[in-house]
Amino acid sequence: MKKGIIIIIILVIIAMAPIMLLITQYRNERNEVNKFNLEYEQYRDKSIYGTNIGSLINYATNNNEKYNIDKDENGNYIDDDKYCMKIEIRMLSSEDENNIIAYEMETINSLGTERFVKNFNVLEFKCVDINYNSYGRVSKLVFELIG
Repeated sequence: MKKGIIIIIILVIIAMAPIMLLITQYRNERNEVNKFNLEYEQYRDKSIYGTNIGSLINYATNNNEKYNIDKDENGNYIDDDKYCMKIEIRMLSSEDENNIIAYEMETINSLGTERFVKNFNVLEFKCVDINYNSYGRVSKLVFELIG
């Protein structure tokens, strides 16, 4: 009888080990996502300067390079719905004040982030939208020029 109970206990432990491992792995992934999101959610509805935008573009680019995110034929990162991070800047057109132009971070990178910072360093941008992917990870920040 004792051998039977011991065997049942051992089998239960063996069956529970993979489940506990999956739970631990899930918690670690959620903590990693939450930590990542906190870095970007702090900008929600806040105004920042062009210098900060330049830094965020560099962070997002480094993130995409770290995870080997592919680019399309135009040099824009292809959303992998897991790790890809994008930043979009919206500004009024200098030719038509009713027309808003959206610039992807790849466009700013190709022209030179330093050039963007030099031209927009003291202007304020407001984070008007944060998008999340299916994993709950921040995938896109949208900023609008406000001053």
